[in-house]
Amino acid sequence: MKKQELNVKVKEIIIETLNLNMEVKDILDETPLFGTSYKPGLFDNSLCVLEVTSALVGEFDIEPSCFDNKSFETVGSLADSVYNAVENKDKE
Repeated sequence: MKKQELNVKVKEIIIETLNLNMEVKDILDETPLFGTSYKPGLFDNSLCVLEVTSALVGEFDIEPSCFDNKSFETVGSLADSVYNAVENKDKE
């Protein structure tokens, strides 16, 4: 899977899993997952991490251990973690 295709799929999974009233085009790679009072993110709480992680693990058949703190900074960093895990899995 190409990185851009995977990026779109990650955004679709976030939207579907969190029941967001958004479209893929509304979410930028720079969009924060956890926001501040000045700039809200897509995640309301840490339960969102579990829900999205579970959906991504199931969709891409990757290990939850591929995610770290940096994975959940932005939509782009999350997609990068998934992409790297998929690429590493394919090399095995």
